[in-house]
Amino acid sequence: MKKILYIAGALMLLVPAVSHAQALPFVAAETDAASLGTAGAGLVETSSVADASFSNAAVIPFSDNKLDASVGYTMWQPSSSNILNVGVAYNVKSKFGVALGVYYGMNPSYDVTNESGAVAGVFAPKDIHVNAGLAWRFLPFLSLGANIGYATSSLAEGHSYGALAADVFAMAKFGGFRVTAGVANVGTTVKSASGAEFCIPGSIAVGAGYGKVFGEKHGIDVLVDADYYFSGWMAVAAGAAYTFNDLFSVRAGYRYGGESPVPSYASVGAGVKILGIKFDVAYLIASGPVKNTLALSLGYAF
Repeated sequence: MKKILYIAGALMLLVPAVSHAQALPFVAAETDAASLGTAGAGLVETSSVADASFSNAAVIPFSDNKLDASVGYTMWQPSSSNILNVGVAYNVKSKFGVALGVYYGMNPSYDVTNESGAVAGVFAPKDIHVNAGLAWRFLPFLSLGANIGYATSSLAEGHSYGALAADVFAMAKFGGFRVTAGVANVGTTVKSASGAEFCIPGSIAVGAGYGKVFGEKHGIDVLVDADYYFSGWMAVAAGAAYTFNDLFSVRAGYRYGGESPVPSYASVGAGVKILGIKFDVAYLIASGPVKNTLALSLGYAF
């Protein structure tokens, strides 16, 4: 009886993923505060690459920094899930790049009952995603990057599932213009308790951006990303950032999610950077599951 109750709890938590024939939907969610400020449009973002292992490692050799590290905390609809993420990227002479990242999601807990129906304890489901990335800039204007990692979700005591996931991107930079294309979250399938198999939300992804500094103090960055999911869904994100004197930044963006794992939302964000130390914040505006989400990150780059 106790085992049946555990499985029932797990199945209830699986409803959102199974209803869209997808598993581990969190692998498609952005948690970096700087990127969330532009609604997740960050595939070609080169000013903040600490979380490149979760998006596009090919950006690392184009970064102006040698090392970029950050720790972030996302209150995904504050009364719901909380996410801790840590990332670091190292740029080797603007030729090669390496990255590591860890994502730890803490979901709402629920009561576990015993055979007699009495509460015997509490279980807190969690999600974990660990990634590593490599990049190679083999031409002055062109690079390749790949990430590989493992994502797992524990839904009940003794019941968890996981999958391998990989990203592969090519990126080109011509002056202030940047473009990238590749595949994201391509991986193994997940088998449910009933034996049915589900895919993780893999996609064909493209991104573009343009950045320019005016009058030596005013920087503008415009970004656009698009994902075509293998399930047939489409998602598009667009955002812009303004930076003053390489110190203060403000950001805004909008994501159209459709039926993809991450729903539609608008975002606003801001950041400050002093002596290599940076602090970013983003707030999501939506009426659905991501309503009132707040993301914070603290990092260091040089």
